[in-house]
Amino acid sequence: MKHDEIHRNFLGALEKKLPEKTNLVDILTEILSMERGAVYRRLRGEVPFSLFEVVNIAEKLDISLNNLIYSDSVQTNHFELNIIEYANMSDTDYKKMENYLLNIHSAKDDPHSELAESSNVLPMSIYAKYDSLSKFFLFKYQYLFSSSENRIPFHEMVIPERLYTIHRSYFEESKNFAHTVYIWDYLIFHYLITDLQFFYGINLISENDICQIKEDLFSLINYIEQITLNGYFEETENPVSIYISDINFDADYSYVQLNDTYISLIRTFILNSVVSNGQLSFIKIKNWIQSLKKSSVLITQSAAIYRTDFFEKQRLSISEL
Repeated sequence: MKHDEIHRNFLGALEKKLPEKTNLVDILTEILSMERGAVYRRLRGEVPFSLFEVVNIAEKLDISLNNLIYSDSVQTNHFELNIIEYANMSDTDYKKMENYLLNIHSAKDDPHSELAESSNVLPMSIYAKYDSLSKFFLFKYQYLFSSSENRIPFHEMVIPERLYTIHRSYFEESKNFAHTVYIWDYLIFHYLITDLQFFYGINLISENDICQIKEDLFSLINYIEQITLNGYFEETENPVSIYISDINFDADYSYVQLNDTYISLIRTFILNSVVSNGQLSFIKIKNWIQSLKKSSVLITQSAAIYRTDFFEKQRLSISEL
């Protein structure tokens, strides 16, 4: 591929990541530590980006280098492991998450935007306004990725306010999609409760911690149930379809479609994902999620008996924690 074609692909990727040109110039000025005039000259094509600059920007803004090299005529299935070091967050990690929030913020401007997820783990877009639940998933990540001597009890774990803010913002921004689809493993709450019982059993979560988490879980159940009754998010009134699968899931898959951007994700390491921006990967993931509806029950504004029974069972399991 010719250098000028890579340059065009790179500029196109930058515009998709940060549609507002002012924001783009400000961010590139910070990343490259250069004057605004020098950034403008690169964006206009008067001066080419160096290889070092391209790699540096791509890393900071989470842009796939594969998509810059392969032409649109070549169908590829490239996934990249998007690692956020939650146990030791760096400024780069924070900016990756904040840039993603900027991307999904624009979903409200696209009447065809869509978020869909099949999961056996509660999605952050549902639980992230409850700080104790955000803290628990971060705690579990730290427990698994830290050495034995560095494992600390739940109540001693301190979550930076910047990270809490990102979680709450993601909860809000994810409600801007024109349509959202969730397909959940029917044991999704059972898996979470089993984890809580394990950590309580090894004295890393106290009874007081459990009480706080239970309170938030009951609030979460009420919140989800209200969505299924209304058929939309109360925050934006955008429609939501929630399905409960009658078969277990081996992994979590999701896709995001907005403003000609196609993102497909497969969850890894509890809170991270492997990510692809390719349309072929997107189509494969979307078709897989759609196929799961065949073995699932739609509980949004339908299946009243099934829905009522499902929520009663979850409340009973939580109460027995």
